[in-house]
Amino acid sequence: MSKLPIDVPKEKLQQVRMDMFRKVQREKRTKKRIFSVATVFLLCLSLLFSIRVSPTIASYVAKIPGFEALVSAVVRDKGIKDIVDNDYYEEINVTQSKNGLSLTLQGVIADQTGLVLFYDANASFDILKLNLEEVQLFQGDERIEGGGGGGLFGITKNKTHLSSSVEYEFLEPFDYTSKDFKAVFHFNDKDKGNIEIAVPFTLQNEIAKEKIFTANQTVNVGGQKFTITQIRRSPLEMALDIEVDKANTMEILSFDDIAVVMQDGELRKSKRHPLSKNKREGKFTLYLESNYFHDPESLKIIIGAVQAVPKGEDFIEVDFGTKEVLKKPDYFDWDISVTQQDVSVVINNRAQSRFLLLTDAVKEDGTELEFKGATVSQEEQYEIETTQFEDYDGKAKIYINYFFNPIGKDIELNIPFK
Repeated sequence: MSKLPIDVPKEKLQQVRMDMFRKVQREKRTKKRIFSVATVFLLCLSLLFSIRVSPTIASYVAKIPGFEALVSAVVRDKGIKDIVDNDYYEEINVTQSKNGLSLTLQGVIADQTGLVLFYDANASFDILKLNLEEVQLFQGDERIEGGGGGGLFGITKNKTHLSSSVEYEFLEPFDYTSKDFKAVFHFNDKDKGNIEIAVPFTLQNEIAKEKIFTANQTVNVGGQKFTITQIRRSPLEMALDIEVDKANTMEILSFDDIAVVMQDGELRKSKRHPLSKNKREGKFTLYLESNYFHDPESLKIIIGAVQAVPKGEDFIEVDFGTKEVLKKPDYFDWDISVTQQDVSVVINNRAQSRFLLLTDAVKEDGTELEFKGATVSQEEQYEIETTQFEDYDGKAKIYINYFFNPIGKDIELNIPFK
């Protein structure tokens, strides 16, 4: 089989590295928090105090002491700006203190797809030495899965103050029958040890209902078909549900650079990593910045590229016992090494625009091989992606969740809403 065509600009690689960490982190939150992500919000700091905010946002800035995280969210997500402009953000303003650390839960955004906590932390010691290990969320006495934790990142004005947020993402519509919650913040300080702060809060506002539109629009790209079955909109995000035609001869791995064009030409872009747990069954869910508070007559969807590989050739097979690579696709000409429970792939910088995301694997008996973590290192000419799995000495099939081989580019769809 001839090798698949690959041609990617080098300048994308730096941004892609950060994308890889964020993608794997979000997709695996429902099982276990994997990555301790760098302080990405600090990238917004220089922009934070120079942006022009709307009068509504300015009003929140005036009455909420810890506005930095909220404005940072508005900067990076147009759906959050809509939430603030339409008064859907709910102020909480509850403070709890322990061991020289004071934490104020400033406000919450809650809908059926997720929940975001905005908080301030003030300390009598150097807060830069503090690490947020986990934030547990409880509804009544029941713990809610879906996120919270993995590194302390936010916006620091000085060594004793931090403003940040915690996001929870739900794979199924969340039931707000009870609006009584508790967030338990687990901090660790090198000198003070573990600091646990529990903040109870009660939501007062009505939870917005998800808006669901049945689209059923089929697209043919290079002879491969997929159907956008429905569009689901909530305040925090917009979701596109997609089903792939079973008769396809290619395995669709990814829909790149998804965006929705608003009526004024503004783009609503990808928000988090597409849900791929049902990818092998031909189902995808793509998440974008929300347009919940808009009522368009039609929706224009842009797909930058559809990536696919020959059907049945979307995995590599290894033996962790003998540390051997047993099988890999013909198009996959990069070096693979197996050491203990790690699988490393040397990726040519000039050849790959994304990472392989080798996070999904099954054992020889068909049961899941648990993903433990992933790292990316850079050499002069290569990127080395290393994935770690649970302790297992047998054979395993590891799925390739991304490979650059576009079968279609710059696809535009117009879906009437009325």
